[in-house]
Amino acid sequence: MEETKDLVDSSPRLPNSERALSMTWRLLLLAVVIAALGVTLAQSLRVYFAQAHEIAATRAAIEARKDRISDLEDQLERWRDPVFIKAEARERLGWVVPGETGYRVIGADGKPIGGDSTVLAPTRPEGLWWEGMWGSVRYADNPVEGQEGTVPSIPMPSESETP
Repeated sequence: MEETKDLVDSSPRLPNSERALSMTWRLLLLAVVIAALGVTLAQSLRVYFAQAHEIAATRAAIEARKDRISDLEDQLERWRDPVFIKAEARERLGWVVPGETGYRVIGADGKPIGGDSTVLAPTRPEGLWWEGMWGSVRYADNPVEGQEGTVPSIPMPSESETP
């Protein structure tokens, strides 16, 4: 018994200041490890949230495209119907069935009233025809975002510009 007591008593005891210093170093090391884990976790969380936002945006874009596709399919079905085509030709182009007499009401300004008169009266854009052609080439190289399916107007050559 006495031998064990001597062993216990013979162990070196650190003074309180040295013990506090060793405890401080341990706490400092623990703080560095926790900070490193926090930085790693923060970076991973940032990437996670960025990817979650990107996935949500992509899903919204997919839904918008699906809606657009269904609208276009509905429009295609309407254009496959001969009755719809005849109605559009009558309204937009002013066509009549053989044996009918067509009338067009002209307003005080000299333009037709009702229907889509843009097909009947094309406008001549300003500028030279080759400038319009080059503009369409530039447009084909760099289409404007969000305007899919639209084509820029191409000026028609005037009678004085034709060879």
